[in-house]
Amino acid sequence: MSLKAVVFIAASIVLAACGSSSETPIAERTVSDTARGVRYVVPAGWKHNDAEIRSRSGSLLTLRVYDLVEADKKFVAGLPDTLIPQLLDWAKYYFIVEDKPTRAETTVAGEPALELTYPIRVRPKDPPSKVTYWVVRHGTRLFVLRAAFARESLSEDEAVVREVVAGWAFL
Repeated sequence: MSLKAVVFIAASIVLAACGSSSETPIAERTVSDTARGVRYVVPAGWKHNDAEIRSRSGSLLTLRVYDLVEADKKFVAGLPDTLIPQLLDWAKYYFIVEDKPTRAETTVAGEPALELTYPIRVRPKDPPSKVTYWVVRHGTRLFVLRAAFARESLSEDEAVVREVVAGWAFL
């Protein structure tokens, strides 16, 4: 076989592989995290690592889960409002918080949830972006989802994150 034929065959194989659908099926992107008690679908093209998913542009959705069994009863009775100072501290740790958050009552996996969105910047001269928290109680656990959006893909990634949250399920 000539060198031209080998190169042609190799190029054909590469092109055929590139032309095939590279999207992973939903079943393969579904994460059932039994330790945290949740199930969600990782968006196509996003990376999954433990309790976080990241877009190509750097937007990030993370999950923290807290056991409320031994928690202070007064703190638990005041949820989600008693957690708001901690959410602000977390936002300030990573970002420059520009203003007060917008607050919305919503649901996550059929449970009532608080949604707080803080306007932020990563550095003082950076364009504004936002970080959104969802706080939801399920049984004796408190779930805190945090979405930090890369400015250059804010609208696109926010829509994707909202789809992930809308499809969230407790195990």
